[in-house]
Amino acid sequence: AALSVPVTCKIRLLKPGLENLQETLNLCYGLQAAGCSLLTLHGRTKEMKGQAVGAADWEACRIVKSRLDIPVFVNGGIETFQDVERCMATTGCDGVMSSEALLETPSLFSGKVVAQDQLAADYLDFAKLYDVKTSTVKAHLFHILYAGLQFHV
Repeated sequence: AALSVPVTCKIRLLKPGLENLQETLNLCYGLQAAGCSLLTLHGRTKEMKGQAVGAADWEACRIVKSRLDIPVFVNGGIETFQDVERCMATTGCDGVMSSEALLETPSLFSGKVVAQDQLAADYLDFAKLYDVKTSTVKAHLFHILYAGLQFHV
């Protein structure tokens, strides 16, 4: 495909279980053929959220990565810096993506332990610098401070 800009895609596993991986592989092959330059694969299906979240299937992600010629990032199951290292070692992926854990620990990818109050202060500095809406600031501060409040209150 002759695309004028890089196109990245993020998908989830289509069905759970390695025996059902072919459908996901077929989708990935199609995306690659259409010109996708980087694929992020979430190691869970769309049904796996809330109370049914379950573990991310890093083995399925490893297989998908091994079959594609483009870089593959893995999403799902990344809660700590050690998870980043384990995921990359287990899947052979080119990078990882995290969402929920980064809301609580914005320093996650640095590998450094930073106190929640310092993270909150740093976040407030950025919020002031970029004129972030109060509702957004409150939501992000809740995520950053929640675990500490649960522990101490």
